[in-house]
Amino acid sequence: MDKSEIDVAAATTNLLTLYSEMETEENVKFYNSWAQDYEQLQKVGFKNFHGIDGSERMLKIAESKGLYQSLTHWMVTADNPLPIESGSYDLVTVVGGLAQQHLPWDILPEMLRVTKSGGCICFTLRAEESDHRCKLLASIQEFVNKGLWEKVVERYVDKWQKEMLPTGVAEEYVDGVVGVYRKK
Repeated sequence: MDKSEIDVAAATTNLLTLYSEMETEENVKFYNSWAQDYEQLQKVGFKNFHGIDGSERMLKIAESKGLYQSLTHWMVTADNPLPIESGSYDLVTVVGGLAQQHLPWDILPEMLRVTKSGGCICFTLRAEESDHRCKLLASIQEFVNKGLWEKVVERYVDKWQKEMLPTGVAEEYVDGVVGVYRKK
């Protein structure tokens, strides 16, 4: 194996262990540090990080960490696909982005497209019911039914993130779900 490549099976096992063994407070700390520090993913074997975000500010924060090989300012939608070749990534993550006011639910085919066969797609979403979440879950299940990916783990997380309000961040936490799927 080339030094720049990773052992996908081992890294995926480590990633799943990380998600399955963390207590709620550990999850909170992990997600709070996600955008600013990818050391957790490095610890489980991932080495090459490419960041894509619609927010230039988030990209500046990411750049300041010195972890990324490339950063791209891009807002992905069904009509604006990623400027990435198909099958490029071992792991695609969307943390906190699959929300009604953020990324549309119909970007899942694009996430799947840029993931290598056997690679994983990891995402988080709020646990509360909404039209957006229902469409997202229906799309996820459609991919399973079509044999495009398989569920590896889906975990309900109490106190997943602090509630986001128009006036700022509240003290209360909302519950969430972490999903990891493997592309077939």
